[in-house]
Amino acid sequence: MKKETFGARLLKRRKELKLSQAALGKLVSVAHVTISQWERDETQPAGKRLIALADGLQCTPTWLLFGDEDQTPTEPAPKPDLLEQLTPEQKELLELFDQLPDSDRAAEIESLRLRVENNRIRLSELLKARSRASKR
Repeated sequence: MKKETFGARLLKRRKELKLSQAALGKLVSVAHVTISQWERDETQPAGKRLIALADGLQCTPTWLLFGDEDQTPTEPAPKPDLLEQLTPEQKELLELFDQLPDSDRAAEIESLRLRVENNRIRLSELLKARSRASKR
């Protein structure tokens, strides 16, 4: 009987958790292409990447590498409902954002980034002015 490969275990577990390669890549801080290479047994993660991958897949590094039966992962842990954790304002922002056409979404995100950056600059300037005034 042929033993399951690292890539086959990775693919099987990712699908059990209903994760895309891109979603798993974000959890592990690698590109989806890297996940694809691992699943095809072209390369294998090492060190911190292996630990992050095991965490993301809710299994042990040993099971990923060697498929040890006593290390077989259990059922996926239920994910908390993230929408329930959002404030009413955050929910409204998401609803409004979802109603925008795709062509406007990037512009709105950039607009928010600029507003946040401008607020940081203003706060920094106010703190500097306050510091100068208190030295007088």
